[in-house]
Amino acid sequence: MVGRRSLTLVLTAAAALAAPIATASGEQPPGVLEVRLGEATCHDLSPLTTAFPWLRPFFPGDLSASPLVRYEIRRVVDGFAPFEVTVDGERRAVGTVGRGGLVSAQAPLSNEKATEVVVTSGEQVLVNRTYHATC
Repeated sequence: MVGRRSLTLVLTAAAALAAPIATASGEQPPGVLEVRLGEATCHDLSPLTTAFPWLRPFFPGDLSASPLVRYEIRRVVDGFAPFEVTVDGERRAVGTVGRGGLVSAQAPLSNEKATEVVVTSGEQVLVNRTYHATC
């Protein structure tokens, strides 16, 4: 009984966290990849880079108010599909997703200037969104 309640709480929490993520593009061909981009949010990353100094090159500038965007990439049909995530033309993630697979991560954005996030699969652009984050 306790296990069933715990599972219900975990699933409810996961659904609540996923709710703010909106589908960024409804014009994707069926069967390629499903891409969801969230809204830009502000985070204090300075404790992270203090604890792990090797992360500092990935998060330049003042980290006390850093904008991030969460993204999810999944595939619902058979086979594998490659993907690449770029932020202002700089590659931030690359990989492959198979049926039932899910990639969920965050990418840092520029603070107080327009930042373009592009998700591609091969030569096909799946999502191209510009963020204007101010933290």
